[in-house]
Amino acid sequence: MKKILYKCTRTDLQFLSEILDSYASLTDDKKRKALLASSIDSLQAHEELIELMDQQIRYYGSSDVAWLKRMAFGEDGGVEADEVINDVCKRRKVKIKVGTPIEAKLEALTKAIAHQELCRMDPVNLCERLRKEGVDNQKVDRIIEHLKANGPVAILPVLYRFAGPEITFAIIEAAIIRVMSVTIGKEAAKHLLAELVKRNPWLATLVPFVGPLLSGGAAAWLAYDIQSPAFRKTEPICMYLGVVALRDGLMFPVEPGLDEP
Repeated sequence: MKKILYKCTRTDLQFLSEILDSYASLTDDKKRKALLASSIDSLQAHEELIELMDQQIRYYGSSDVAWLKRMAFGEDGGVEADEVINDVCKRRKVKIKVGTPIEAKLEALTKAIAHQELCRMDPVNLCERLRKEGVDNQKVDRIIEHLKANGPVAILPVLYRFAGPEITFAIIEAAIIRVMSVTIGKEAAKHLLAELVKRNPWLATLVPFVGPLLSGGAAAWLAYDIQSPAFRKTEPICMYLGVVALRDGLMFPVEPGLDEP
């Protein structure tokens, strides 16, 4: 996870640190918070913070008994990052090819979950909103035409092709925060969305992705039960790190029949 953690902004690290907080774990939350505060002016503290957060994420991917046993034998207590991601993918029913690099796995997981969330909504309403926000009418018409003919299949590549990478990434980020709100709480999600809207002001009017959360709408937007305390940590962390990884460049394969008219 360290490679992705190094790409995180201070806001990202602050948010991830809050997810890692727990009164009933073997993690050193006090040390992590101290390092987070010191990392503003200290490169060494920043590196120590990344190392500690990586350890704590991998700790949540293991049971306490197994973690203590490995530590007793002088080994790293946590499981490998790959195993943490694989467990989240399995729980979310996201299939990823064996051997896929960690960063690519996180990206694929995030895109798959965003797609699942988009499929629960009315994409035609989204298209109408895109039209109002200045996306070329002809391109929006092509999106609507595809959705009416095929349903939400490959909706993200379609949006990417005709609405552009910036808008598509913003929609993915908003959808992921919406899904995460179930585990991290509405207030934390509202804070993240406020940061998102600062970068993409048009999202404040995007219905139904952002509006309900900013206005304090329903208490749960995704009917998904997370029973394990560890998954309450690893799921939102993996999803959010996938968003961070996608910032380097959002790409989708060209879908058949999506050429410009």
